[in-house]
Amino acid sequence: MSAKKHDKIFSITSHLPHLIAYNLVKSAQDFEKKQNYELIKYSAGGLRDFSRIAASNEIMWRDIFFNNKNNISKAIDLFIKNLNQFKKDINFKNNKSIIKKLIQTKKVRSKIIKLKQDIDKPDFGRN
Repeated sequence: MSAKKHDKIFSITSHLPHLIAYNLVKSAQDFEKKQNYELIKYSAGGLRDFSRIAASNEIMWRDIFFNNKNNISKAIDLFIKNLNQFKKDINFKNNKSIIKKLIQTKKVRSKIIKLKQDIDKPDFGRN
């Protein structure tokens, strides 16, 4: 794989997920501070699993973000576009559209398992 192709692919499959994890945990911290809630104490599986990713080496990820800035910026734009569509579907209670998205995206997990990139029921270090 060429370096150019690598950077494009990994901007979506690795770099964006890390950026989302860092941002989600920061958003939880900001929410906790603003609302004066002990939010982190009640973190469910989603936030807990994202926090594992957000605990990655900050220097390495800064360098990745800066060195692949063009591809990551495009990935962020696509993510924002899709996030805004989810927001619209939720606000307008567009059942058909949101169910279609949820079913389509769920198929990715099955594909990852079929390709043996993960196991069906990972324990995320809980055992």
